[in-house]
Amino acid sequence: MDMNTCTGRNEQISQFYCEQPFFKRGIYSYQRCKAFSNIISEFYRLDISHTEIPVLAVPDGCIDILFECNPHQPQARICGSTLNSQAIPLKENIPYFGIRFSPGIIPKFLEISGEDILNQSLNFNELVPDKDWLIEKISSSQTINQQVNLFLKAFSGELLRKFSVTTQEVLHIIIHQNHEIKVKDLERITGYCSRHMQRIFKHDVGMSIKTFACIIRFQFALQAMNHSTDIKLSHLTYDLGYNDQAHFHKEFKKFSKMSPTEFIKYLRN
Repeated sequence: MDMNTCTGRNEQISQFYCEQPFFKRGIYSYQRCKAFSNIISEFYRLDISHTEIPVLAVPDGCIDILFECNPHQPQARICGSTLNSQAIPLKENIPYFGIRFSPGIIPKFLEISGEDILNQSLNFNELVPDKDWLIEKISSSQTINQQVNLFLKAFSGELLRKFSVTTQEVLHIIIHQNHEIKVKDLERITGYCSRHMQRIFKHDVGMSIKTFACIIRFQFALQAMNHSTDIKLSHLTYDLGYNDQAHFHKEFKKFSKMSPTEFIKYLRN
């Protein structure tokens, strides 16, 4: 399946890669396969060598589908974006295959509202019936490319849930203006009233505009610090539109349970 065929109605929502920096701590191997799509951010495959160090997920505004490729008991879960740092219950010596959708995207084949999946980990079979065969095939596949092809063939034509034009515009603006965008600025740019935007966006995405914008700004901070551990936090505070360093520190710690300084030390180690 050509991923480009899925993106025609969703061009407003440009691709944005979200960071999960704690995935690499305690993981034996981690493979990524970029989707080059506005709907899916990436496919990934990981193996965990031990469970003494928990694997943490941080807020990213994304839905993940995680296949546990246990040959004796394969299963899959659908994970909504967290609202703070949370440990992921992974098992030792079991390969996992994951699909991370782009921020704000809820695939069409999931008949669930954004609010009902936010901060939740749900059984794949309960939301996607009659796909036991897919879990078994993906779990028995030996390479990430085989797993990607199986997933895309199974859901051809069912990836893109049609969002309102309002939500598409708001997502596009937030992702491209990585400083905190104010709702009043969105009113001016889009021409929509605040109440209309908030209601439609929360219905489509599952969280408020402010929460989503804060998560994306946090993700931009993660990317900047991952790119260079020598970055000046005072410059980053200004570049991302935080009021001051205390504001940056408070919001970063809320999402990651680390201060920006502690996170940079973590990266260096």
